Amino acid sequence: MSTYAKPLPDTSDPATAPFWAASREGRLVAQQCARCGYLRWPPGPVCTECQTPGGEWTELAPSGTLYSYAEYHRALDPAFKEDIPYRVGLVELDEGPRMYGMMRGELVTADIGKKVRAVFEPATPEVTFVRWELV
Repeated sequence: MSTYAKPLPDTSDPATAPFWAASREGRLVAQQCARCGYLRWPPGPVCTECQTPGGEWTELAPSGTLYSYAEYHRALDPAFKEDIPYRVGLVELDEGPRMYGMMRGELVTADIGKKVRAVFEPATPEVTFVRWELV
């Protein structure tokens, strides 16, 4: 693995550490409320539906539907200059929550509504990014 020279998440942040640990194992997870069962992303200290504190991390299918996307023609961070143009998709997971992520491959407007799957891309030994591609 070559040296990754782009910004990296804080994998020790208690709010997201379980997500990064799962992604290193090739698994997709999100928080689920123990009281009402609501699946939520991004994670947070309380359920956004019933306001119950906490939540358990649960494994989700690494698949969904492309809900929307944006194509960037200008690097918002100099580290991404070589990636231009790059695409960020909003994926509606099969279980319901929506998650943003970098998309792999070319996209056109007609791709909205098509099925996508997660691709787990190791960046460092500690960080594996979840990317998305059309099925």
